[in-house]
Amino acid sequence: MHRREFIHSGIMATLAAKVLGDVGFAQQAQTPPAQTAAAAAQPAATPAPRKLIMDCYTRNLHWLRDPDQIAEAAIEMTCGGVQPTVGAAPAHIDATKVASELPAFVKVMQKHGLRVKQIRGGNQTSVDQPNLEAMVAAMGQAGATHYWCGTDNYDFTKPIVPQLDAIKKKVEGFVRLNEKHGTTLMYHTRAGANSVGSVVWDLLYVMKDFDPKYVGFHWDTGHMALHGGNMWELLMRTAGPYVVAVSWKDRTWEQNLGFLGEGGPYPGPVEQAAALAAAPAGGGRGAGRGRGGAPAGAPGGRGEAGVGEGDAPAGGRGRGGRGGRGGGGPREFPLPLAGNTFARGGGWSSPMVPMGSGTVDIFRYARVLRDLDFTGPMELQAEYPNGGAERGAEQITVPREMVIGNLKRDVLTIRAAFQQSGTGLSI
Repeated sequence: MHRREFIHSGIMATLAAKVLGDVGFAQQAQTPPAQTAAAAAQPAATPAPRKLIMDCYTRNLHWLRDPDQIAEAAIEMTCGGVQPTVGAAPAHIDATKVASELPAFVKVMQKHGLRVKQIRGGNQTSVDQPNLEAMVAAMGQAGATHYWCGTDNYDFTKPIVPQLDAIKKKVEGFVRLNEKHGTTLMYHTRAGANSVGSVVWDLLYVMKDFDPKYVGFHWDTGHMALHGGNMWELLMRTAGPYVVAVSWKDRTWEQNLGFLGEGGPYPGPVEQAAALAAAPAGGGRGAGRGRGGAPAGAPGGRGEAGVGEGDAPAGGRGRGGRGGRGGGGPREFPLPLAGNTFARGGGWSSPMVPMGSGTVDIFRYARVLRDLDFTGPMELQAEYPNGGAERGAEQITVPREMVIGNLKRDVLTIRAAFQQSGTGLSI
């Protein structure tokens, strides 16, 4: 479709929806209350069933080299397709031999009843980079339609919008190539402030002048979870038809401020601080370690006579001045802070976890995908610890059954959530 026609049709569709919505509102206002009540009593229409296909991302299977074994593993995971990696070793398809290896790989998958609709290329970000055009041409011949490659990064020392304008010129080259071969470039929504597309709005600025038939988002649920709460939904609904594929992963949040013992920023009650400050330089093992209100040397103070623990002031629980085990002396207050992460929102990490155990709302994703009339490819991209399979290792450190079992559990979790979502979508 010509760019001008595409934009025009989009504008007309929006206006038509607005007009029809206004007409519907007017008709509703004129409907007698009895008819309105009767209509409300009618059961809601059952969503039309629609099946999506989950692909096996072969990066998780780099420890398998034989295409037949890869196909068997994908079937065991209950996947309906395979997304092969194309690039340098250990990718399953050598980028320099993609013209011969990709069609052969696709035929093996088809022999096992699996499709190959999408592939993972290298880190190319423009059409003039090595092996990119050869890969797209091979895809077109083999029947694969979607591919994702590298991600552009921002230079924060320069203005952002001019950088996006430069990326738009690169996208034009991809679109022309995709028009030629009937393919679609997918921009992976990576995490990180300097990753182009991580906030979605920036790449929408780039994509809005192009047909989503040729360029769109490869939506990563795990990376989008970093936006917090349900902000991903606003971004996804805004992207609309430009969400051309979904990559499934899950993650959670945890914080470790690195506090050591009593070295946190909280110095303790004022009374305790005063008591410790007044503690005499003691013998034994430093100033007293009394617990509760026990007086010095009294039972319960952990410093009974003759034990050599020193005298503990009333209410004391501290270890004295930490000036060596026996140096004694008052302890410094307030306590020194441990590390420098506590006051800048630091110490947080967001590790990947199995599907369904993190922050990704699979049920809500099903509803949004239904509303967007999504029909694109999907794949499982498991990145939690799984014997090295999560990082594309050529050797795994746990049994095959455990690796495949974990991946299968992820697929079954997503499938169960879709079945229970009430959307009519299934996997």
